[in-house]
Amino acid sequence: MKKDKVKPEKKERHSVGHVSRNLWFMLRYSFKYAPSYTFVTLGEAFGRGAWHVIQVLFLKYLFDAIEAGVGFRTILFWSLLVAGYNVSFELFNKWRLEVYRPKVRLVLHEGIQNELYKKARELDQSCYDDPEFYNDFIWAIREADNRTGEIMENFSIFINRVVSSAVILALLATMDWIVAVTLSVAVGLGFVFRHKLNKVNYKKNEELNPITRKLSYIGRVFYLPDHQKELRQGGIAEHLQGEYRRTTGTRVACIEKYAGKVLALSLVIGFLSDLIPHTAIVAYLVIRFLVDPALSLGSFSASITATFKLFWTINDIGNYLTKFHEHSLYIEKVRKFVGYQPKIKGAAADVPAFETLTVRGLDFAYPFSKDEKKTLSGIDLEIKRGEKVAFVGYNGAGKTTLIKLLMRLYDATDGEILYNGRSVTEFEPAEYRKHIGAVFQDYSVFAATVAENVMGGEYADADEETVLSALHAASFDDKLKQLPNGIHTQLTTEFSKDGVGLSGGESQKIAIARVFARPYELIIMDEPSSALDPIAEYEINQSILKNAEVRTVIFISHRLSTTRMADRIYMFDDGKIVECGSHDELMRQNGKYAEMYRVQAKKYVTEA
Repeated sequence: MKKDKVKPEKKERHSVGHVSRNLWFMLRYSFKYAPSYTFVTLGEAFGRGAWHVIQVLFLKYLFDAIEAGVGFRTILFWSLLVAGYNVSFELFNKWRLEVYRPKVRLVLHEGIQNELYKKARELDQSCYDDPEFYNDFIWAIREADNRTGEIMENFSIFINRVVSSAVILALLATMDWIVAVTLSVAVGLGFVFRHKLNKVNYKKNEELNPITRKLSYIGRVFYLPDHQKELRQGGIAEHLQGEYRRTTGTRVACIEKYAGKVLALSLVIGFLSDLIPHTAIVAYLVIRFLVDPALSLGSFSASITATFKLFWTINDIGNYLTKFHEHSLYIEKVRKFVGYQPKIKGAAADVPAFETLTVRGLDFAYPFSKDEKKTLSGIDLEIKRGEKVAFVGYNGAGKTTLIKLLMRLYDATDGEILYNGRSVTEFEPAEYRKHIGAVFQDYSVFAATVAENVMGGEYADADEETVLSALHAASFDDKLKQLPNGIHTQLTTEFSKDGVGLSGGESQKIAIARVFARPYELIIMDEPSSALDPIAEYEINQSILKNAEVRTVIFISHRLSTTRMADRIYMFDDGKIVECGSHDELMRQNGKYAEMYRVQAKKYVTEA
C-alpha cells in the first residue's frame, strides 16, 4: 500500500454563510443536550431588549408629563409599572445566571466532552505525529463546550440588541433623523475596523498557540510529581528554565509583531466609539435644544438617552457580529477534529480466533517524518498459534514500530500483514484489536483502583477472581498483601491522599496483569521486565510462560536473557530482519545476535 501525498488544504474564506454554518454546528450541541437553554436564553433576550425600549419611552413620557402637568397618581402608576417590570425581569435573570446556567453548563460540558473523548479514541495514531493537527486537536478539546455556552449567551445579547436598536432607531428617527444616520454610519465603520482587529488578534493567537503550549508544558514539568526527582539532579531544570526564558522572549516578540496594527485599529475604533457619540452628537443636541423651541424637554432628554443607548446597542451588534466571526474561526478547528475520518479502517467485524500472523514484504515510513526515511524495510515473518516469538535488536532497530503495525495503529507503506490469511485492512480495527493484548514500554497506571487498572475499565464484584488471577500471573501477590484495601486500593495520590504509589517494577506488573485479565489470543510484551531486577525478571518470565502456555506471545526485549525461552528469535538491525532462529541456532551462526548476547553475558558476569 503506497503512502499518498497529503495535499495542502485550501483555506475557506469565512463568509457570512460559512460563519452561520459554523455557529449552527456548535448550537446543535446545545439543542441536543440542553434544549431548554434555548428558550430560557430567548426569554432573557427579548425581555432585556424590551427593557431598553421602555427606558427611552418612559423617560420621554416622564419629562413631557411633568411639563404638561399630568397628575401625580398617573405618573406614580406608570413609574411603579415600569419598576415592577424591571424587578421581575432582574429576578428572572438572577435565577438564570445563578441557578439555571451553572447547571446547564455542566450538562453541556459532560455531553460535549464525552463526544470529543469518544472521537479522540477514533483518531489514527498518525494524528499525534502531525504537530498542526495535534495543536488543533488540543484547541478543540479545550474550547468546544465553552464556545457552545458562550455562543448561546452571545446570541441572547445579540437578539436583544437587535430588537432594542431597531425600535430605538425608529423612535430616534422621528425625533432627529440626522442623529440616527450619523450614529448608523459611525457604528458601521466601527464594525469594519473591529472585524480587521479581530482578524489580526486571531492570527496573533494562532502564532501564540504552540508557544503557549510549550510554556504550559514546562510549567507542568515543574509542578507535576512525576518529574520532581529528575529535576533535582543533573542540569535539566536549568535547561528547562532557559527554554522558558527563550520561549517567553519568542512570545513577547510575537505580541510586539502585532502591537502596531492592534494600536492603530484600536485608536480608530476609539474615535468612532467615543468621540462621535459622546461629544459631537451631544453637542449638536444641546445646541438644537437651545435654538429650537419646538423640541420639548422630554424629546431632548429622550434623544440624549436614545443616542447613547442606540450607539451602545448598534455598536454591540457589531461587536457580537465580530465575536461570531471569531467563534467561527475557532469552530473551524473543532469541525476539523470532529469531522476527521480515520484512515485505519475496515469493514469485517467477524474477526476469527487467531491462528497465524504473516508479514510479507513490509515497508514503513512514519507519515510525518521530515526525511521520509523507512523505519522498516522488506520485513517477512510468520507467527503461529501458541508460539513464543522474540524481536531483539538495539534501540531504533524497528521492533516497536513493527508491533504498532501488527496492532494496526498504523498501516504499512508497502507490503501486507495477513491475519489467518486475510489482510488486516479488511477487519474493523477495534474488533481486530480485541484479539491482541499488549504491554507497552511506556505503560500507564491510572488514578483508579488496582482492580479498575487491571480490568482496564469498570470493575464488578463478579470480576474479583479474574483480577486476582491476573495479578498472580504478573507476580504481584506479595505487593497485593501489603495494600491496605487489596484490589480496591486507590493507586496514585492524584485524587486521594490515601492513594498508594507503586514502584516502576510494581507498576509494570499491573500493566502485565491487564493482558491476563482478558482472553487475548495474541499477547505482545514490549520490554515487559525493563523496570525489574534480574531475579524478578526471571520470575515474571516464568510466570508469563506458564500462564500464557496456550497463547501466542511476542516478546520485545533488550535483555537477551528474556528471549532465550522463545521458540524463534528475529534479530532486527536498521529496520530489517538480519537473522532468524532459536537461541541455540543463532549462537551457532555467530552473527549479530551472538555478539549482542556475549556482550550482555559478559556484563552480567562482571557485575556479579
